[in-house]
Amino acid sequence: MQYGERLLSQTSANYLIRKGSVITGITLVSRPLGFVREAVQAYLFGATSLVGAFVIAFNFPELIQTLFFAGATSAFLIPVCSKYLEDREEFSRVYSLFMNVAIIVTAVVSVILLAASVPVVRLIAPGFSSESRDVTRLLFIIMLPVIPLHAILSVMKAFLNAKEQFAAPELSGIIWNIIFILAALTASGTIGIYSLAVGVSLGAIAQVLLQIPYLRKLGIRYHMTIPLGHPSLREAKRLFTGALIATSVVPINSFIGRSMATYLPEGGVASLAYAFRIFLFPYSLFAVPIYTVLFSKLSRLFHEEDWEGIESHVDSSLVLVCITLIPSTIFLCFAGDVLVRLLYQRGAFSTKDTLMTYRALSGYSVGLVFYALSISFVRIFNARHDMKTPAVVGLTSIALNAVLVYLLMIPLGNLGVALATSIISFYNFLVLYVLYKKRTGYRPSGRTRKEIVLSFVAGAIVALLLFGLRNVIPGRPYLFFTLGFLITVAIYAMFFKNYYLTFLKRRQEKQIES
Repeated sequence: MQYGERLLSQTSANYLIRKGSVITGITLVSRPLGFVREAVQAYLFGATSLVGAFVIAFNFPELIQTLFFAGATSAFLIPVCSKYLEDREEFSRVYSLFMNVAIIVTAVVSVILLAASVPVVRLIAPGFSSESRDVTRLLFIIMLPVIPLHAILSVMKAFLNAKEQFAAPELSGIIWNIIFILAALTASGTIGIYSLAVGVSLGAIAQVLLQIPYLRKLGIRYHMTIPLGHPSLREAKRLFTGALIATSVVPINSFIGRSMATYLPEGGVASLAYAFRIFLFPYSLFAVPIYTVLFSKLSRLFHEEDWEGIESHVDSSLVLVCITLIPSTIFLCFAGDVLVRLLYQRGAFSTKDTLMTYRALSGYSVGLVFYALSISFVRIFNARHDMKTPAVVGLTSIALNAVLVYLLMIPLGNLGVALATSIISFYNFLVLYVLYKKRTGYRPSGRTRKEIVLSFVAGAIVALLLFGLRNVIPGRPYLFFTLGFLITVAIYAMFFKNYYLTFLKRRQEKQIES
């Protein structure tokens, strides 16, 4: 039994690593390019009120599309369209239906937001001066096309993923970053901060155009038809509300924190944005591939009533999150200031901005593991067709988050806003885990518990070594950063060599195939 448990666990882990490596590989390019984008932005505009205006103006349309499309589509649209995979014509018909519905709905929403741009900006930037609100409003209007464009992109991604095409959707992030950077570098001298907004909208257009060749290659055709009586639309309506609520909690909490941070001194909002960008790198590199593949796999296993397989894959996801994000947390906490300096401290971005951003990064980093686990458990519930539980837990966290931000922001500034995110992540994970265990009888296997404990032990060793190293070579931050990174990787590679070897083997196989 112990051997069978070990074999099943290793097989499920291998599956998650093998499938997730496609997303990880592209993320290794797109996320560093995102840092280049942020570095260009920091060089040109620093952590000033202009950047704060851009961040707020960008976050609201981004929040709208995340709430209603990007997050919810993965929870309901892929299962709906997967029923028609064997019928190319019907698959294209369903694709056209959801594409046209998305275009119409988001076009109406965009027109309403344009007409109401003045009160909207007053709502999302309550602490800004009248001059800053005027800048925010114009930036907001320039970036309004992002809402319909990202809705279109979300539908395209869902149908491509249903066909097991993951590369094209992930590559869209690369093209968006490139166009943003080019717009900032070429137009900032003439139109200033507005060059960033232009880059956002042009990049969104390019993202949509990039998907078209892949859709055509797979035989997915667009038609200007809206068959409202199609059964796929009725099924989508049934699933949409729960999926919408469950997936909207994280962006809503983030948006609340950023909006309340407008009351902080200048640079508070911008420092949170820069810090969160760094925080998202290990999350996107490790957690996103894990729970993306996990959700797809668990959905199939639930349909097959393979309860043992479900538990094995949940076990493997817990271990993979811990052995990748615990070392990431420790490294960011000890070397985060060096990383901020390396990425951003040039031009208008001062030493003061670096320290402010590092404070926020430390607050975010302590909750990195729980941030990933809370979203993973939302996907685990969704795979079992339970949209209600994550939605209810998420709704309770929104009110709690607002209270925590208010209480912690006053004494701790931007650090308090970031810590509130970490505390809420822990709350969401803990409640979802307890409810999942209670309803399914799930209990991590002995091997899983052992490897999670080992991950914390390895983390403690890394923390002690990094603390000692920093005191041994004071005043040499880049040497500390390099040696600290190598030490972190080496320790975890020693403790969990089988997992890392599986990933490296997969990368070598992909290189040979290409």
